[in-house]
Amino acid sequence: MRPIQNGFSMFDIPADWCILTEDWKYKGPIFDAHTHIGEPGTLDKMLEIEDQFGVAAQIGIVHSKEGFEAAKNKYPERFVFAKYLSLRDIAHYNVDPVIEDIVCTKDEGYTLAKSWFGPRWRDYIEDVPAGFRIDSPKLDTVFQALEDNNLPIIIHVADPDTYFELHYQDASKYGTKEENLSQLETVLERHPKVNFQIPHFGAQPEIHRLPNLGSWLDRFPNVILDTASSRWMARELSKDVKKARDFLIKYSDRILFGTDLSANRGDIEYFGGRYSTQRILWETDVQDKPLPFEDADTKDSGGTFINGLDLPLSVLRKLYWENAIRAYGSPGK
Repeated sequence: MRPIQNGFSMFDIPADWCILTEDWKYKGPIFDAHTHIGEPGTLDKMLEIEDQFGVAAQIGIVHSKEGFEAAKNKYPERFVFAKYLSLRDIAHYNVDPVIEDIVCTKDEGYTLAKSWFGPRWRDYIEDVPAGFRIDSPKLDTVFQALEDNNLPIIIHVADPDTYFELHYQDASKYGTKEENLSQLETVLERHPKVNFQIPHFGAQPEIHRLPNLGSWLDRFPNVILDTASSRWMARELSKDVKKARDFLIKYSDRILFGTDLSANRGDIEYFGGRYSTQRILWETDVQDKPLPFEDADTKDSGGTFINGLDLPLSVLRKLYWENAIRAYGSPGK
């Protein structure tokens, strides 16, 4: 771990998080497989804070060319970089520039691609063709290009059940969650040689969705999951500790630790709350511990509480480090 200069010490971390700093079951390095990096000026503080929570490597999803260059040059052994594919082009089935982008991605210093299709993408892109689907045969050449270039992709499709209840009530615009997941499932069926990282526990950490998620992992050996975001994981997996724990243990080779944290939110409270939440969830047997930050989805219905899964150390090693290194290698090598 890098030494911190002009950074935070453990004494800057709120006392309520002490259980998450000195008394962890897992004491090794952490690979955060889902973070976002933007402008160069936000990088230093992000890494200083992450170091306090044991992060030694991470996937950086790139939002700025300048930030990408700064991260490559200043932190060559910290990041595995993910390149956003053009949402606008994909949404209009304009595949040629996307394929050209894929072909040069590794030469530019990226290891994988990223595509975001959370349902609210339709709020940002104009003139989307009627009936657009991510499993349209018109996009097959994009996935073929990923295969041909041996380029993994992080693909975000669907969102929490709570979002469909609170924000996506217009199913004619956003589709139902089942429709979103069905389209992704068809993509997985059609492209078995593309390596997919599906964030947010495959968008299915809700206890009633775990059987379907397990069937995906059984059927698609080219799929891995990450655990972003902290509040979503804590809210849903805490609802049935036994089922959640059994799932994590059964599929322990297929799950990467991730937070979805962004460099432009560079303060100790923001990072600390998210890291501490997951470490409580995975490593402890704490019961009914309040989430250390507000969960907007439950603030009017009693809040979110964490029930720890107390995972075995062998599972924690895979979750925090070994699975990501196996999938993407050590940063800078």
